[in-house]
Amino acid sequence: MTDLSPRTWHRRASRPVSVWMVVFLLAALASPLISQPRWLLMHIFTLGILTNSVVLWSQNLTERFLQRRLDDSARPAQLTRIYLLNAGVITVIAGQLLAPAWGRHWVVTGAGAALVAAVLAWHAAALGGQVRAAGPGKRHRPAVLGYVAASLFLVVGAVLGAALAAGLPGAWQVRVLHAHLLANVGGFVGLAVMASLSVLFPAMWRVNGAGDRDRISIPLAAAGTALAVVGSFAGPRAAAAGVLVYTAAWAWMFLGFVANVVAVARDPRGRISFPGVSVFAGLIWLLASMLWYAARLFAGAPEPPSLALLMGFAAQVLIGTMSYLIPTTMGGGPAAVRAGLAELARAGWLRVIAFNAGLAGWLAADSPAAQGVFRIIAFVALVSFLPLMARAARVQVSAIKGLS
Repeated sequence: MTDLSPRTWHRRASRPVSVWMVVFLLAALASPLISQPRWLLMHIFTLGILTNSVVLWSQNLTERFLQRRLDDSARPAQLTRIYLLNAGVITVIAGQLLAPAWGRHWVVTGAGAALVAAVLAWHAAALGGQVRAAGPGKRHRPAVLGYVAASLFLVVGAVLGAALAAGLPGAWQVRVLHAHLLANVGGFVGLAVMASLSVLFPAMWRVNGAGDRDRISIPLAAAGTALAVVGSFAGPRAAAAGVLVYTAAWAWMFLGFVANVVAVARDPRGRISFPGVSVFAGLIWLLASMLWYAARLFAGAPEPPSLALLMGFAAQVLIGTMSYLIPTTMGGGPAAVRAGLAELARAGWLRVIAFNAGLAGWLAADSPAAQGVFRIIAFVALVSFLPLMARAARVQVSAIKGLS
């Protein structure tokens, strides 16, 4: 494979994210006809959309944060990782879809999980090598180390997922399920988000950062996740201690973000944007969900808040962050970037309010009919990002060509 320019690499590397978003939409529409629709939708989202997004943007942002762009000769290996990752994701999903017809489906699922784990270990090693090459003096070094830790937690989560597919005796299935959720959502997604937002959140709100809180929050969140994962094997109360440590780490980071928002509220000057508001709302869902989860674990009645974490936190933060990163990465000058940002912010307040109200109603409603209505409201508000993303790209490219 020949060397790739940054723009060519990014276009190829980001394609799987767009494809998995369309697959997720089609699977949601066809869910009444699909075996295990809940599992399928959760894993299309987490493995297909989230994992590809984290692998793509952690590489992109690592180079920005370390101020050290790799040579174009490094791009083919990065693309190879992404292709192998998606081969693993497809294999995992295929294995589970075989479950009703084949008792040994876990062999296929396990092979896919092993491939996903191997790719993320490779990705962690590659990012770690970039940190070593950049030296210890870089300000945002903790953020990149957060990406390394996040990738390693997905290695753990993938191994636990393979064990779940094979089936475990007695209470171990439930305990490993909690460890799997904590490693993947808390460790992989949560640490990657924390690392990214430690730099990007102030940029979204166009304010100065609130100090180097990542130097405390990222190691503490990693320690809390590890404690929660290991604690899950001992029982819910042991896991709860780790969840509280993890939540405390996020609370420390969040206080810095609140300071950013307060500074903007005092002097808005057009700095309140869809990406910033969407991400801020997603972090509120994260903190509330983890506190609720810890309380349930301490009560000995664990019930993971999967929907609140995946939709309220992960999906909302992903959409908000991509709404900021896609135009700024495409570039083309201030006017072109503003054009792309404006398109992705269309009906921003309506989308944020509709999504959060719809998700809250979905979680609170008792009747299936009401849940269905709220689910549609939240889903429409979320997937409106897809046509806006395509439109923003066209508008920004037109603006770039107009300037050339």
